[in-house]
Amino acid sequence: MGFQYAERVKSELIIAAKMIERLGELTGDESKGASKLFFFFLTALEGEINIAYNVLERTEFESAAVKVKEAAEKVNLSQYDEAMQLLSEAISHVASTGQWAMQTLKNHNLL
Repeated sequence: MGFQYAERVKSELIIAAKMIERLGELTGDESKGASKLFFFFLTALEGEINIAYNVLERTEFESAAVKVKEAAEKVNLSQYDEAMQLLSEAISHVASTGQWAMQTLKNHNLL
């Protein structure tokens, strides 16, 4: 389960990082609307990460959720570079959990 959660959350974080790259290219009302929707996406993603944390109790998920929440706050301030950095840090936290899960599967000859 840990491997599945880590891979799913990591994929969603990578999608978020790709989306944020495009936010900085938008202007005016387009930028405002996209930022608002992206904020909602990040809030939903934070919820998904918290579910993973509640199931697995891996602190890396908790740390990633904090980074995503901070990234959402940066998006509200149109600070996209800072938000991107926070998302990168969240990806790193989740990747660490994924590595742990993969090693556990290998140790039990399941992978």
